[in-house]
Amino acid sequence: MVILYAFSFSACIAQTSKSSGEEGLIRKILIDPCPQEIKEVLNDLRKQDLSPERVVIHDSTLLSNSNKLYILSHKIERLTHYGAVIIPANTGDKKLPIIVFATGGDGMHKEFDISQDFNHPAVQFPGFLGDKFDHKFIVVIPCFRGQQLILGDKKYQSDGNVSDAFGGATTDALALLNVTLKTFKQADESRIAMYGGSRGGTVALLASSRDKRIKRTIAVAAPTDMKALYQLYPDQFKLLFFNDLLSGKISEHEARKKFISISPIYFLDELPLVQLHHDKNDPFVPADFAKKMTDSITAHGKSIDSYLYDEGIHGFWADKNYWNRVQEFIRPLTE
Repeated sequence: MVILYAFSFSACIAQTSKSSGEEGLIRKILIDPCPQEIKEVLNDLRKQDLSPERVVIHDSTLLSNSNKLYILSHKIERLTHYGAVIIPANTGDKKLPIIVFATGGDGMHKEFDISQDFNHPAVQFPGFLGDKFDHKFIVVIPCFRGQQLILGDKKYQSDGNVSDAFGGATTDALALLNVTLKTFKQADESRIAMYGGSRGGTVALLASSRDKRIKRTIAVAAPTDMKALYQLYPDQFKLLFFNDLLSGKISEHEARKKFISISPIYFLDELPLVQLHHDKNDPFVPADFAKKMTDSITAHGKSIDSYLYDEGIHGFWADKNYWNRVQEFIRPLTE
């Protein structure tokens, strides 16, 4: 009994020590970065080679609105990445604006059924933008790393770790944008928008801060401050954010750069025109994220469209004004 008690006690001490060490490491990562750190992180991100490589068109299908959806793959960071591109009907050689749709998820969603995920009251597949705009925009839909893209009975598996849900997903989105510009002659590099909900909203903001070609960004229910998100859900996001650090795969310095890189709140000066949508009583991502983003952008002397709703949900709203606001925000890209 004495031996067992001693063993249990020492094991408890070891576990406590390990936990304290991990928490100490995480606290260091969470220290607010200085402007120089942010600049270095951004410069490194912009040096990434996102050139189209080994592009393959695997399939195409005619949608009910006469637009054509293509399934493509390409290589990025030695990973095979899939995505969909919707080209409006009867465009000929006419140049069209592009909108990149970044899907939601928290690093655990391994499947993306394109017809189901678009089947929300305000996002009816294939009528993503509404009748007035579906034939005016090329729609680019990345299937992020580690996810499986499903279209009917066909499945396409993107390589990589699904938990790389922010930084890696942003790289995937920008890489597929480049693939679209190279592959489809109708794609206009001077008129690009990003749109995303939840995790996708974060990706939309991050991509827009990295790539100056993006002119307008719409973020719905987006976590904009990863430090605040971690502090809100430490158990859920500990492994997602810090697994590589705690398992010794990357250094503390690398982990800090990685963590800074996924928080849009640090890159306000780099953002184009932004439109935010958030619910006052969002059950998952509090409205404080949108309020802080709005106040911070305004404090930087920039304008922002920001709207709060009263439906008490996280996602896409049935509010009749919601899509009117989205459409009016991107309308200048069609002119």
